[in-house]
Amino acid sequence: MKGILYGAFELGLLGLVVYENDKAEYARDRYMETGLASWQNSYDTHSGLRRDFIWYTAGAWVVGLLDAYVDAYLFSFEAENRRFEGNVGLSVGAVINF
Repeated sequence: MKGILYGAFELGLLGLVVYENDKAEYARDRYMETGLASWQNSYDTHSGLRRDFIWYTAGAWVVGLLDAYVDAYLFSFEAENRRFEGNVGLSVGAVINF
């Protein structure tokens, strides 16, 4: 289940990279045609967002990789649940708070 969530998150980030790339290329093409500074500003904005989403995607990939490594390492780890050991039965008690 966790792997599916990681994968969906990474695919969403990758989709944002592709979206910002398309927007940046469109703004660059319009700037080359018109020479308007507004298209240059749009290109700068979208290329910056594209770069940021690339870093976020890489970070999410590394986190998923580390999580998978830790899960694989701890797979054979056996631990006893000592919290519920002991005598089984009913008891009565009182708590006084001041």
